[in-house]
Amino acid sequence: MKKGSSAEGNARRSRKKLIYVKSLSEIPDFRSIDEIAPWYQSHSTVLIQDQLETVPAKVGGGLRSRLISRRTQASRARRLRHPAS
Repeated sequence: MKKGSSAEGNARRSRKKLIYVKSLSEIPDFRSIDEIAPWYQSHSTVLIQDQLETVPAKVGGGLRSRLISRRTQASRARRLRHPAS
């Protein structure tokens, strides 16, 4: 590795240690979405994953239109490759 390379600088940087959450009560009620990301960057819920509620994913906005477009294109391609008899 060259002296002064960016890889060398990354190795020396100390990472902040995560705070491991041990119960659901330690997760605060966030007042806004802007508070959520910084909290999860410094906390880990890995120890209580089995206690967290599963929420179905929802796709909206621009991502939804791209997803629909891809599905339509894939469906057309299948029909062209395997025409109905």
